[in-house]
Amino acid sequence: MEIVISGGRVTPSTGEITTTQAKKARRIANFLPRPELLRDAVIEHNQDDNTTSIRFETAAGPIRVVLPVAQGFEFHIIHDSDTGPRILGTFRGASLSVRAVAFRISEFLRTRGLK
Repeated sequence: MEIVISGGRVTPSTGEITTTQAKKARRIANFLPRPELLRDAVIEHNQDDNTTSIRFETAAGPIRVVLPVAQGFEFHIIHDSDTGPRILGTFRGASLSVRAVAFRISEFLRTRGLK
C-alpha cells in the first residue's frame, strides 16, 4: 500500500509516483525477506517534507525507514512516538543493492524485537 502526505493531508495513493526514491522504496519493499514485513510495509510519500519512507506498524508504534534524499546520504530508521520522532539508527546504503538494504531493515527490526 502507498500513501501520500500533501498539504498536511494523508490520502491513499491513486496515481503512481515516479520519483527515483519511490521506485527504490518499491524495490526494497519487494525484497523484504520476511512475509510479515512484506505484508505490513506501507510506502509513504511525504510531499511536504520531500521524503519517501517505508513504514511498519510495530508493538512499539510506527517505525519509518526514510530513504536518503540524494546519493551519499544515509537511511534513517525513525520511531514515531507520542513524544515525537526519534532516530533509532542510521546506515549507509548508497552502494548496497536493494536486497541488501531490505535485509538490513529486516535484521534491524528483528534484533530489536520490533517485528
